[in-house]
Parts: sequence; structure tokens; C-alpha cells
Amino acid sequence: MRKMVTSKLLSPWRALCIIFLFHFMLSVTGCSSRVKDGETVFIFKNASIIDAVNGFRERHSVVVSGNRIIETGPADAIEEPSGATVIDCHGKYLIPGLWDAHVHLTNTSALRPAIFPLLIVNGITYVRDTAASLGSILPLREEAEEASASGGMAPRVFIIGPHMDGPKLSWDSSVSVTTPEQAEYVIDSLIKAGVDELKIYDNIAREVCLEILSIARRRGYKVASHLPFDMEAVEASNAGISSMEHMTNLEMSCSADWDSLLQARRKMMAEGSEKPGNELRQSIYRAQRLHSFHTQDEERRATVLKTLADNDTWQVPTLVIIAQEEHQIYAREDYLQKFRYLPEPVRSDWEKSAAARAGQSPSEEGLAHARWAYDMVPRLAEAGIGIMAGTDMPLAHLIPGFSLHEELVLLVNAGLTPMQALEAATLRPAQYYGLENEQGSIASGMMADMVLLDANPLEDIINTQRINAVMRDGHLLTRDDLDNILSRLEE
Repeated sequence: MRKMVTSKLLSPWRALCIIFLFHFMLSVTGCSSRVKDGETVFIFKNASIIDAVNGFRERHSVVVSGNRIIETGPADAIEEPSGATVIDCHGKYLIPGLWDAHVHLTNTSALRPAIFPLLIVNGITYVRDTAASLGSILPLREEAEEASASGGMAPRVFIIGPHMDGPKLSWDSSVSVTTPEQAEYVIDSLIKAGVDELKIYDNIAREVCLEILSIARRRGYKVASHLPFDMEAVEASNAGISSMEHMTNLEMSCSADWDSLLQARRKMMAEGSEKPGNELRQSIYRAQRLHSFHTQDEERRATVLKTLADNDTWQVPTLVIIAQEEHQIYAREDYLQKFRYLPEPVRSDWEKSAAARAGQSPSEEGLAHARWAYDMVPRLAEAGIGIMAGTDMPLAHLIPGFSLHEELVLLVNAGLTPMQALEAATLRPAQYYGLENEQGSIASGMMADMVLLDANPLEDIINTQRINAVMRDGHLLTRDDLDNILSRLEE
């Protein structure tokens, strides 16, 4: 016979006392009970912590064991674990590890030995490679994983693989997809290879694009894009495009003449079907971009932005490349000085080509593109559209790592707050991949990927460049370590 237990129920007062005692014991034992034997332990003591989830927290400490944050809280409430390496962070600022959410790691083979060191030196602990052949990007991702496990010298790499384009390819690393049957075969092959996401490019046909989006939705994969010329933004967003890189072709959809421009593009694509892909792209840009910049329509733009927000269609502005004729980073002496960290022959080639570009006058289209982009970025934020910080490195003389900090400055100059810019380079990319419980903020249980700064980035976003230390996957690189890496690259 089952015994009755009602007589043994705790009184409310006794239960409250036990709960209090339980929490008191947890606070006394602190994080030491969660430190695993043999793991390296760090405590970042007395830091000002900044992230987009928890805001600004002054005089806090962060405890790291292995490759995870195991405790955060006010410095006077955190017990220092026995044997921990203590990092005095008084007067310093701790932010999550940074993302460059649009890079091309394999674009310049001679640059490869310097890419990972330069990214880590600049506090970039995650990258999203947005176009590469599988034969080149898969070994590089594996290399990054091995380097990270052994000493934190590489970011975590998310890959898209080759983007899917029309019958005439724009880039050698792309793959042509012209029928729904091809779409299914290519997507299956990419998924089996281990890509994190898919991507479509400008010249792909509307019906093929729709099929790709349908297949990706069934497979549970995101689809990044250059908005196809054969579509406009509202239809593409409704069909399931996940992100628009560089805000490409968004200006055409926000024009008062968006419909007639769409019909004209379709005619140009039909008549230019035998042209090389990049030649066709450039001819359409020349025919429509400047007109689109000059004919932006407030009502149409509001419709487009509301659609993007409703469908969670993200944007990666890459102002550092699309506004380059306005900011002319390639003519700035302080930026050119950083070319010394590039290997030969990249260094010499970039010095010559940057000097040639600096001597040219900016084009009317280039300046109009910059003005349009600067105007659009705060509108995206106001509409509630997700923004990720990316660069397109190493195109257009964009140095690995350093160019991401330039992007943050441009995002703030365009109208984002410093916190919004930091969010675009930390929390937002993590949210995009559904990884916000592991990355993008500084809290217990998160990955130990952090950047320690000597000055407050909320006061001036340029302070993200004042890096004191970088932690990647629980491995700490001090300022001396970072300087030694730069010295070796320079030599």
C-alpha cells in the first residue's frame, strides 16, 4: 500500500528558507564548481562589458573555463577561481568577438597566409565566406578549425560555396543553373559538401530562382543573394530570399520606374544571352543604376522596406566597397600604411593599383551610389530590417580585418548608433544563423570569443580599433602577442 505523504509537505516558510540556502550555497561556491579539471581558466576582472543584448555593464568580471564563459557579474560578487589567469581590465571595455559577414577568403591566393592572422589581430572571430569553389573553401575551413583548436589563430568560417548563376557565368567559381532539375541537383551537392547557406546571383532566371528558394525552404537552408535582375525586391522577398548582399539592385526596386526597369532588364537579358555574365551585368548596371538613384520614390521604397522587414530579409550593406568612390580609402595614407602586412606580390600590386585609383576622379554613378547607400542604411534600421556588417574583402584593396573596422565607422557615419554598428558585427550575424545562444553577447554559456578594448566604442566607434587583447575559442592573445603577429607579417 502506497504511503500518504501529505503530512510531510514543507511549510511555506521552511520551503523559502531552503530555497534561500540553496542559492546562498551557489553564490558561495561561485563558478569553481563549473570549472573542469585540466581546463585553462581566465578571469577578466573589472571590465566594462558592452553587448547588444545586455547593454553596458560597468565594473563586471567574466570567467572563462576552456572555450566557454562560465560566469559574469559585478566584480565584487565573482569569486576568483583557484589557479585562474587574471586579466586586469580596469578602464577597459570587453565586447563579443566580431564578425565580417561578407568575405572572399580564396579570392587572392597569394594573400592566403596573412588572412587568418590579420582577421584575428583585428578581433574578428567569425567570418561568412560568400562565394568560393568547394575545392578551395572546404580545405580552408578545415584549416581554420584546426588552427582554432590549437591556438586561436583563425576565426570560425561559415561557407556558402559557389553561387548559382545564369547560363553565362560572371565568375569562374560560380555554377550555372538554368533548369529546376539542375537546381535540385546542385543544391543537393552543395548541402552534401557541408555548406552553411546557399547563394543566387544577378543573372539567374526568375523561374529557376523561385525553384531554388522552394527547395532551400524544404531543406531548411538560407539563400543569400544578389537580387536577380529578372525579379524585383518585393517578389523575391516574398519568395524567401534570406539576405541581400551589398543591397545589390535594391535601388532598382525602390525607383518610381521599378516596373518599366524590370521589363527593360528582362529584354536586355534576352538580347544579351550570349554575352559573358559579367559583361551582361555591367551593361545593365550602366543602363539602370544612375537612373534608379535619381528616381527613388518614397511610397514605393516604404512598400519595399516593409516587405523586407515582414519577411525577415536581411541586408549586408558593405559600405566600405559600394561607397568607395566617395570615401576613397585607397587614397588615405593611414590605411595605405597597413599594406606592409600583406605578403608579396600582393603588397606591391595593391600599392600600384591604389595609387592609380587615387589619381582618378570619382564617377557620377559611384558618388550617387554612395549617397544612396548612406541614405538607405538608417532607413533599414528604422524599418526593423536585420543588418550585418561585411566588407567584400579582399576586393578593392580591402585588407583582411582592418577593413571591417572601416565598415563600422561608415555605418555610424551613415546614421547607425555605435551600439547598432556593434550589433551588426556581433549579435546580428549570430541571430541570422540561429546561434545567438552561443555567440554575439557576453554571458554564461556563450563561446569564449571576445575582444578587449582600451577605449569605449560607444563614445567613438573608431575605438574598436584600440585592441588590447583577443580571445578566440578560449585562447588568449595579448597585445604583445598581436604585435608579434603583425611584426612577423611585416617581415
